[in-house]
Amino acid sequence: MSNDDETAPIAPVDWDRVEGSRSVPWRLVALVAGLGVLAAARLHYGEHGDLLIDFPSRLTWVYRASLVVLAVIVVPPLVRSPERTRRRWERFKSNRFAVVCLAYLAVYVLFVLLGPVYVERVQLALGYGHQPPAFFTAPFTGDCLGPVVETGGGQVCRGTLNFPLGSAHMGYDMRAILFWGMRTTFQVAAITTVIMVPLATAVGVVSGYVGGRVDTFLMGYVDIQQSVPAFVVYIILTFVYGPNLLLLVVVFGLLSWGSMARLVRSETLQRTEESYVEAARAAGVSHLTVLRRHVLPNVSNTVLVGATQKIPQIVLIEAGVTFIALGDTGRWYPSFGQTLRAGLDPGFYYSSPGVMDMWWVWLFPAVILAVTVISINVVGDALRDAIDPRGDA
Repeated sequence: MSNDDETAPIAPVDWDRVEGSRSVPWRLVALVAGLGVLAAARLHYGEHGDLLIDFPSRLTWVYRASLVVLAVIVVPPLVRSPERTRRRWERFKSNRFAVVCLAYLAVYVLFVLLGPVYVERVQLALGYGHQPPAFFTAPFTGDCLGPVVETGGGQVCRGTLNFPLGSAHMGYDMRAILFWGMRTTFQVAAITTVIMVPLATAVGVVSGYVGGRVDTFLMGYVDIQQSVPAFVVYIILTFVYGPNLLLLVVVFGLLSWGSMARLVRSETLQRTEESYVEAARAAGVSHLTVLRRHVLPNVSNTVLVGATQKIPQIVLIEAGVTFIALGDTGRWYPSFGQTLRAGLDPGFYYSSPGVMDMWWVWLFPAVILAVTVISINVVGDALRDAIDPRGDA
């Protein structure tokens, strides 16, 4: 039964009215409407540019569809019950470090969503490669936009505000590299989440609730899936389709939800043995209603924990795969992995200086990647405690 009311954690439910009611599935309507608008935009603009970005690729449209799905999943529960949202926020903000991490992620997401309107794609600027950040200096290697200063250790190049965060090889502006790298990371996280969460939730809940042969079959499939590393499948498919980011997120999204499904199944088994579930069944409530009202809300924190554990892993995998040149290494989807390689491998570009002489090329993306992964983990743990339905009682 509903636990939302603090004064009456166990409230009587008129199951005849609940079963017989015919409410409009607004969330489904919003999902269909959002995807419909997106499909119309895709047909209208194609791949030749639209209001937000020039030449959107198939990955861009998949990413936008993922944002629609995430918005439909996340927003309605927050606005439908303001009092419950307030109570959960009170519990969440008791963890101050998590609040800081959440603020960082909020700024990150806003920047990624609005940035394409203001930030140009990575552009060539030949003759301005490896310019140091503004107010910093680096050994002079022949190309310097700012003044060249003679020091006791030789000539150094001073950074200018033309490249406030410096430049990488071939004059790539670090501001553009970092922004589009952040966007690539967010795309990976959003798409894989939309693929993994529904699959893991459906398989885990059905397996735990139905049991018997269905449980054996589904968990058997999970065992087989987990025995086939997604990385190996991706490597094999790159020989057929070539390395690209869409292939990576689809493969890892489809083959990385097994452990999450097991967590959901375990939680479902516990919930189905609770007295309120048995009471609902004894009252003749349909299985679908029991799942929708009792099981799914109570496994939501488990799903969240599983997702926040998987997302950082896949973000790091994408950066690692690109680092070893097996990912999408084109400049269409600048990846932190490729930027890190450009900064840590002096042989990546023929005129690259030493690793420490171009520290800004690898340090900035490494810091952003590390802070992002840590923030997701911290916020995920705090949200798990905040949205636990047992805390609403």
